[in-house]
Amino acid sequence: MTNVYQTCPEFRTPRFHLRLVREEDAPGLLPVYSDPQAQPCFNADNCTSDFRYTTLEEMQACVRMWRQSYIRGDFVRWVILKCDTPVGTVEMFRRDGGADGKGEGVLRIDLHHRYEYADVFDELLRAILPAMHRCFGCERILTKSLPVMMQRRLALVLHGFVPCQQPLIGHGGVAYNGYWAHRHHLA
Repeated sequence: MTNVYQTCPEFRTPRFHLRLVREEDAPGLLPVYSDPQAQPCFNADNCTSDFRYTTLEEMQACVRMWRQSYIRGDFVRWVILKCDTPVGTVEMFRRDGGADGKGEGVLRIDLHHRYEYADVFDELLRAILPAMHRCFGCERILTKSLPVMMQRRLALVLHGFVPCQQPLIGHGGVAYNGYWAHRHHLA
């Protein structure tokens, strides 16, 4: 298993380049995180913020927090670039004690509303999903997709995700609904 916190992989698709987020990405990410049409699709479950930013200072502070979290080994946040312009982010982390007791990954994908389409999610998942299972050493990956996110759900089904029958239990026993699970048997 590759230690993603020592060497962070990059991913390339026909349209996108994903790499570890950098502080200089903040100005380009502000249009994503201030986009009122995208905000309902953000997964802020168990987070200290709702990721709804209106100022560059707020976005810069968030990116700094993401970088510090990476250094601590809490989670990885990749920026999604299209022609060197940020259009969203991907976050992944492993949480121990999942439904099978083996640990599970949580995948968050935030995109500007112009990219909230099944073909975009399909392209991103094709590039990252196998690596996420390997890099984080988890057989099961969870991601959130609410009923309003039909385009995302189409791509999730294509990649073998199924709706979770039980809510995800977060900090303090808080239950979160709308999660979909993907299983991959590690070699």
